[in-house]
Amino acid sequence: MVPPPAQPHRTRRADPLGLWLCGMAVLGLARAWLYLVRDAGAAGAVGWAWLVGSLLLAALGAGLLLRSLGKRHRDPGG
Repeated sequence: MVPPPAQPHRTRRADPLGLWLCGMAVLGLARAWLYLVRDAGAAGAVGWAWLVGSLLLAALGAGLLLRSLGKRHRDPGG
């Protein structure tokens, strides 16, 4: 008698898009920092745009990562 095949385990631990967005947010925050501290703190509109865009990317990426982690904990079978 052959036992039933086990369900395949999920090898993907986090949402790749969420990780990518978080990585882009880190790079954007570094760029915003360069814009905001340049010229003795006289921040222009470009620096603030980089900061806001990076924070939005970080929020989106974190949301995707939390959603993928929540799905994994609720649905252990797949």
